[in-house]
Amino acid sequence: MIKNERLDKIIEILEKENYSTVDHLAKLLFVAPVTIRRDLKKLEQNGLVNTCYGGVSLMHDPNKETPWITRKKFNNVIKKQLAKKAAGLIPSGSTVFLDASSTVSYILECLEPEKNITIITNGMQALSLATQKHIKAYSTGGKVVDNSFALTGAIAMRAVQSMYANLMFFSSNGISQDGHITDQSESETELRKVMLANSDKRYFLCDSSKLGKSFLFHVCHASELDDVICDQPFSFSSPI
Repeated sequence: MIKNERLDKIIEILEKENYSTVDHLAKLLFVAPVTIRRDLKKLEQNGLVNTCYGGVSLMHDPNKETPWITRKKFNNVIKKQLAKKAAGLIPSGSTVFLDASSTVSYILECLEPEKNITIITNGMQALSLATQKHIKAYSTGGKVVDNSFALTGAIAMRAVQSMYANLMFFSSNGISQDGHITDQSESETELRKVMLANSDKRYFLCDSSKLGKSFLFHVCHASELDDVICDQPFSFSSPI
């Protein structure tokens, strides 16, 4: 098992068991305890786990923003699959809103200049990739959010309010069992709401690690969207 897959597997185990020991993880993943300790040190440095003598648990601070680079690497194989499916929904000549989430950034890897697609995004990494692939892109401008490579604030809001898109793709920190989509970032949530309001079709990309999770700021309900693109079947109840 390669290192990135092992880190993802450690997170998956902790999500199920809440707490584990180094020896238990080593047995489950067929590696030496010293290897697990190195992995846990990296995860702790990235704010994903809490370690104590001989054991580890997930970081349970809903207000702590995980760095964008860490988020992009987590479940990256699944995220690429979701992005490929999303890219297949974009007709040639479309104008598309993309938020600054790590999952959505993978959509750019699936697009080609020949399709004449125009991107509008507040994601600095998405803008960089669009430039490399010679895809027409507009930046929202705005204030840079620490750790997320996102542009937000009044300048970004005014830019998005003045534009309209055929499709919008976004992700977020979690979606509850009853379909409420929420996030840790107030500023990114407010910008996503404007993008949603100014789009014909709206899609939420969600790897299964986000299912059943809720955070402080409410983006929308899944029933307001055209689809939830997830690696596992997901059903929800309509809001009352």
